[in-house]
Amino acid sequence: MNNKKINNKSKQRGAAAIEYAILAAAMSIVMFNFLGEDGSLTQAINGTFESVVTKLESIQEK
Repeated sequence: MNNKKINNKSKQRGAAAIEYAILAAAMSIVMFNFLGEDGSLTQAINGTFESVVTKLESIQEK
């Protein structure tokens, strides 16, 4: 009986580890979509940076 409890606990730990691995993979895919090379967040940051640089350059020319 005690051996079955230990076996069940190890199965539960294994299942939890697999669930965490699946969650981590899903989160990394979502983050890559936002932060990746062509992600929307990356494009927004690059666009804002280019706008600031352009405005600073125009101020320096005056």
